[in-house]
Amino acid sequence: MERTGLAKDEKRALRRELIALRKALSAEEKRAADDRIFAQIKPLLNNAGSVFTYVSTPFETDTHRIIDYCFDNGIPVAVPVSGDDEIRFYFLGGWNELSVGRFNILEPVNRDNEAISDVSTVCIVPALSADENGYRLGYGGGYYDRYLAGFNGLSVVISYGALRRTIPAEEHDIRVNISIFG
Repeated sequence: MERTGLAKDEKRALRRELIALRKALSAEEKRAADDRIFAQIKPLLNNAGSVFTYVSTPFETDTHRIIDYCFDNGIPVAVPVSGDDEIRFYFLGGWNELSVGRFNILEPVNRDNEAISDVSTVCIVPALSADENGYRLGYGGGYYDRYLAGFNGLSVVISYGALRRTIPAEEHDIRVNISIFG
């Protein structure tokens, strides 16, 4: 594992490259990749006690279909709220329970029903890119690395195959259990 400032510089450059590549994906390429990802993650959802996932923006790998699938199949689903240095997940009963929050992303309005993970929880982790070793390149805030450090369920990164790269790892980076590429 890389333990120098070099990985940080590599990540910064890689983020710029991947953001440009992701923006260049056509709607058809993105839709086809999202279809492949959903087909691969569906069996994991069916075996989950609960699913923790982010609410994707149009720029990101789609999670709306995953959330709808959970709603339709009675799988408890929770989405995060970002604090100053951590994220917490809250159960969601429907799309109408979301509003635009920090970082201009959808977050649950009701913060009374905090979701606590267990070994049957599947956590879907956002990423610009990932590799087969479970390393991911996020957006640089470290929220999910801090969260996953204490997570005891199954962590899954979903990413577009066209953006798959070897990710330079730093000491604080937490590997996910499964990488799914579309």
